Amino acid sequence: MKLRLKELNTGYSIEKSVNRLSPKQRAISVIVLALVLVFFITFIFSAVGILPFDAISARISTGLFGGGKNYPFSIESDDVVNMGVIGESFLILTDKNVSVYDTNGNLTFSEKHTFSRPAFSINENRAVVFDRNGTGYILITDKQKVSSGNTAGVIITAEYGKNGNYAFSLRGEKSTSVLAVFDKTGEVRFQWNCAYEHIALITLSDDGKFAGVATLNAENGAIYSTVHFFGFEYNKALNTQRLDDIALLDLKFSNSTTLTAFSDSGIYQVKKNGSEYKEVTKYFSSEFISVDSNNKGNYAVCLAKYGSANVFEISLFSASGKLKESISLDYKVSNMSMSDKYIFALAENSIMVYNLKGRKVGEITVIGKLYGIYPTDKYCFVHSLGSVSRCYSFGNSELELGFTI
Repeated sequence: MKLRLKELNTGYSIEKSVNRLSPKQRAISVIVLALVLVFFITFIFSAVGILPFDAISARISTGLFGGGKNYPFSIESDDVVNMGVIGESFLILTDKNVSVYDTNGNLTFSEKHTFSRPAFSINENRAVVFDRNGTGYILITDKQKVSSGNTAGVIITAEYGKNGNYAFSLRGEKSTSVLAVFDKTGEVRFQWNCAYEHIALITLSDDGKFAGVATLNAENGAIYSTVHFFGFEYNKALNTQRLDDIALLDLKFSNSTTLTAFSDSGIYQVKKNGSEYKEVTKYFSSEFISVDSNNKGNYAVCLAKYGSANVFEISLFSASGKLKESISLDYKVSNMSMSDKYIFALAENSIMVYNLKGRKVGEITVIGKLYGIYPTDKYCFVHSLGSVSRCYSFGNSELELGFTI
């Protein structure tokens, strides 16, 4: 609409336009304002610790877009070899197939295999699937197959690095075992022949410059593990430490200069240039429940204190090996897992969730028998007989296994 104003004392006229928004423009403006308001509320809640951004976004996604509608989905539990979180998705390895499902339960990747003893190793959103009784392997991400092939020897274990490097421990012809590291193009980056011991564990640094391995052997009837810290620019190990009477369960880079070794009787650190190893914590194997680490270098161990069936404790450590929190539990814990932001304690009929400050932030009441939990910051995937379900990681909820939550 135009308003025409005429000046009385002069002959001049002035025109002024008043523009009104169309219905479409008004609708867009309302949506933008609503999104700004939601973002502002989310930011405030997240900043003060009321509700983290991951939890809010997971609920918004479910509410607006129907996320998770394909959960639970059916599986043949008897065929399952192993399961795990890859990125934010869920990987299932059976005796004939490897499959990846996204957070909505959609199948995003599937590949058949003929491995006689299939296994996998996951590193954030990458995984190597391999045959422990053969030479075959498949490199994948959470969305697609990267490559596949065969190694020069029977595979003992394998690792897929964050920068694209991948490594194998192989049974050797002229040595007991061989460490072979390849770059993302498939060219050999580093190789080490271990004369008398089996390489049981491998880990690769995030920057692609270092590798850590752990070997297992016995002497005079007693077992021991040896940790080797390798730099790819050097022919020999930068550091080697022997841990007597210890069989290691896992080995991780906490940072590019520190290896952290986990066992059922203690946690240890080996520095790149250290003269000896550091004992982070010590406990009895009769107390040990489980140990886990996350992608940020933090790790936690769950213990039944003094071997008790009533007193349990979770100890959380930083990447440097400093004790951050101790969480005392007054219920029986059968397992414990970590995501980057939370610790999940599996109780008899529930899953308790704690943040990395030791505060309880959620409880998932479980109706039915579960086999395992596989958490992320947004969701916790749950394996029960014949199905995989999904629930929120944060807050209180109820999960009836085999039915949509």
